[in-house]
Amino acid sequence: MKRFFAVFLSLSLFGCGGLDKGYDLYIYNSKGENAQQFEAMCRAYTEETGVRVKAFSIGSGQDHMETLRAEMNAKNKPAIFSIQGLKELVEWQEGGFVLDLSQVQDPPFAALVSGVAPSLRLTTGDASSYGIPYNVEGYGYIVDRRMLAAIFGTAAVEPVISDIKSASYDEWAALIRALDRWIRTPQAIRVVLSGRSYSLVPAHAGPALNLTGVFAVMGAEKWTYGDHFINVALNAVFSSPNEAFTAPDDKIRSARPAFTAYARALDLKTSYLAGKNGPAQRGQDFVSPANFGYDQTVQIFTEGKAVFFKQGNWINDNIKKIDADLVQRLEFLPVKMPFAASDIVRSDGMTVDKLNRSIPVFVPNYYAVNVLASETEKKLACDFLVWLNTSPRGQKFLVEDFAFIPYNADPAVTTVPNALGNSIIGYLQSGDIIGAPYHGAPASWSGDVVGLEIMQHYLIKTPWNEADYAAIADYAVDQWLKLK
Repeated sequence: MKRFFAVFLSLSLFGCGGLDKGYDLYIYNSKGENAQQFEAMCRAYTEETGVRVKAFSIGSGQDHMETLRAEMNAKNKPAIFSIQGLKELVEWQEGGFVLDLSQVQDPPFAALVSGVAPSLRLTTGDASSYGIPYNVEGYGYIVDRRMLAAIFGTAAVEPVISDIKSASYDEWAALIRALDRWIRTPQAIRVVLSGRSYSLVPAHAGPALNLTGVFAVMGAEKWTYGDHFINVALNAVFSSPNEAFTAPDDKIRSARPAFTAYARALDLKTSYLAGKNGPAQRGQDFVSPANFGYDQTVQIFTEGKAVFFKQGNWINDNIKKIDADLVQRLEFLPVKMPFAASDIVRSDGMTVDKLNRSIPVFVPNYYAVNVLASETEKKLACDFLVWLNTSPRGQKFLVEDFAFIPYNADPAVTTVPNALGNSIIGYLQSGDIIGAPYHGAPASWSGDVVGLEIMQHYLIKTPWNEADYAAIADYAVDQWLKLK
């Protein structure tokens, strides 16, 4: 009996070859915006399968890599973790953490892997596949249709949205300056969009009464103007992350004019800032997390103090918590830059007009499987990913709770229960989309290097000049060459 009890106790304490950790599957989630929904999904999976899931999600706007590195060096490592594209894949490959999913023989999981479209695969260019997409996301300037009605009149909302999408950069810049004048002193200013003339209403009313500036901008969040804003400029040079990842030095140097356009567009955007209590301007206050951090800037936009807010559809739940009605009135507009035809050095027929009427749509995160996990944990990880992406309950969480657009959605028939997601689907249907080549840049280049440089040396001063634009472009090129 003593021997039986000892064996029983050993089996109870040591599951899968080690001390029972209180869970069977550990998942690291880098999308802090859906932390609560992710926990609920994992509880639902446990209820359905009996598999105990530990879920860890970072905070909204937090850089996930430092935390993930710590978890990967802990005794109990996640079996599923997040990779944000090629720029992070290299580190996990070199560290021996990431499993090549194309080698997994389990039929349901093998079918899931082979079903990821080639353009969406996380790969180094061969037959390998290192991740299952979370979803597809998009970003641009978010605008409230009700705010546009207060500025242009209700009847003009749909034509204005359509014409802003196809407007030239010069028309866009003129609109921004007109809106700034109108916010300060309402008057019937005339603007031209896509060659058609519109008049701003002569007085403030409704949501326009709260306006303090044209743009809500997260000055303290360098990834917004590092990673995402500069990614638009990279689309003038590279058609994909893989192309950026393998780019020779002369191709990288050819991006200098596009980076100059990026600097000009960033100058325009950060010259017309909405603040909490009035117009804001560049300076130390603007890069303070206490004033222009993630949550503070969401609040500024949601309270109707800004016309435009450059963010992605991942912001849906943050806005919904403040104003559930607002999220049903939102629309994406393209992030435009003052490109010249000579700045477009891609070989696939990309044009200035196409770039400036498109929004980036891409896979932001991938679920990877930890090669260091036990065979049991790997099998549980694969089973979970199949359930999430193929079962009705898993799909319900993705579409309804996470407000995700599934990576395998058919844009002709797919709708999601939020306006921003459906706005992205509209761009998918029209084909007016660009990609995320910044994922192929060196891992720290766009956010931690270029973004930090912008924060420390440019967002704290006003005005900028031609020398500043050139210096920003030179720095972006030189640092890429240094880091590659």
